[in-house]
Amino acid sequence: MLAKEKARRQHELTENIYHLSKALLETDEEKEEVASKLRLLYQGGFRHNYSDFFPIILEIARQDNDYSIDYLSENLESLRVFVENDYVSNNKRYTGLYPILEKLCDHLNLEISRWSYYSQNEHRIEDISSKTDSMTKSLASAQESLEAASKQASSMQTEVISVLSIFAGIAFVFSGGMSFLGSAITSINNATNYELVVLVILLCGLVMFNTIFLMMYLVGRITNRNICTHCKTSDCTCQKQCSGLSKIRKRLPYVFYFNLFSILGVLIDCVIWYLDIRNLFFL
Repeated sequence: MLAKEKARRQHELTENIYHLSKALLETDEEKEEVASKLRLLYQGGFRHNYSDFFPIILEIARQDNDYSIDYLSENLESLRVFVENDYVSNNKRYTGLYPILEKLCDHLNLEISRWSYYSQNEHRIEDISSKTDSMTKSLASAQESLEAASKQASSMQTEVISVLSIFAGIAFVFSGGMSFLGSAITSINNATNYELVVLVILLCGLVMFNTIFLMMYLVGRITNRNICTHCKTSDCTCQKQCSGLSKIRKRLPYVFYFNLFSILGVLIDCVIWYLDIRNLFFL
């Protein structure tokens, strides 16, 4: 057989294989039509190329077409049974086709089995690759978390030392201020100028409060905690429009009003002291 004629028949056989993989052969008429085509195709000593079958199977097995490996396997088996029944029933229409069809079915089924094995291994490799990628990402995430925790632990040691130092300073200022206030209050019994004693107490309390607040503010900054209150309005514009005193009044009202009343007390005490001194001179 000439090479050109053999190539034509091989192409025709390929078209028949694609046809068998598109839909099931449900009737005997459909099976007889395919069997007749194959009988004519194999006349004259034509032998199919076994090496051409695997690319065909790969094309049929793709997900983006209308072909099906299951249809092909089912149709090959039903076609083989149809030709075998014809031979057993003594019709003898496909006597010469039966051994050729047997060989064709064996070769195609062998390629289907090879594709199935290849596909299973490919899926296993993809699963292993996916699991490896997932484990790599998890390991990288765990390593980042570990580094972040290590940095946080190191930072926490510094923060704890700083906070303890500041609290020690607060305790020192508070105890020293309280001792000074106690001495000032005790000296009231022997004092002749009460305005001066009250002025000293007010100034001492003012300095103590602001010093302790300053240290508490430093603790908040070190520990990333905000000790300021939130504005009552939802559309707060303190950061842009409010002045410095207005910001303190809204965000730190306890600091603002304590200092305000303390300064007012100092001013009132100074006025009273001035009036007492003036009356003393006029007398």
